[in-house]
Amino acid sequence: MSAPTSKRNTMQWTGNRRTTGLTVLPDHEGAMLFCPAESVTADEVAIAVRFSSGLIHAAMFSDELDRLRIPDQPVYDSERSELGFTVAVDAVGVGTGISAIDRSFTLRKLADPGTNPEDLRRPGHVMPVRCSRPSATTSNVYERALDVITAAGHAPVALICRLVHDNGSVVDSIDAHWYAERHGLAVHS
Repeated sequence: MSAPTSKRNTMQWTGNRRTTGLTVLPDHEGAMLFCPAESVTADEVAIAVRFSSGLIHAAMFSDELDRLRIPDQPVYDSERSELGFTVAVDAVGVGTGISAIDRSFTLRKLADPGTNPEDLRRPGHVMPVRCSRPSATTSNVYERALDVITAAGHAPVALICRLVHDNGSVVDSIDAHWYAERHGLAVHS
């Protein structure tokens, strides 16, 4: 994979139809924005940062996180959640790691099956989330986003972030459709 660039090559779904851009995924804990990591652009990461709190996740299957030696984020027993947050990473060769160009490059590296553990530095600015393989009872929104992109034939890594309103409050599932329409985004339900 070459050095970070911002070339345009994106996919999105409206129902099962793919179009360009990012997609809103309503959830009972707040709407999410997601897209396949393999083709994410710096422009899309910049939009994701602007429409979220800035925390960019990479939904990934556990076996791939293990292969890349990305460990779970240590937490106190009192702070345990059902989500498998891991140590944040950056791709080797990026600048500071925080820019949209750097984060899009890191996301594409995470989606590249040729990436090795040595191609990533820890800690970084993209936070992978450990996901289970698809099942009839997919339990969380990160796994649902991963199911959508893999069903469409993309590499099993998704950029995903929680959407927030301009005032910082979380966009709930009721507001997800309004939010998507306001910002020209598709919704996957």
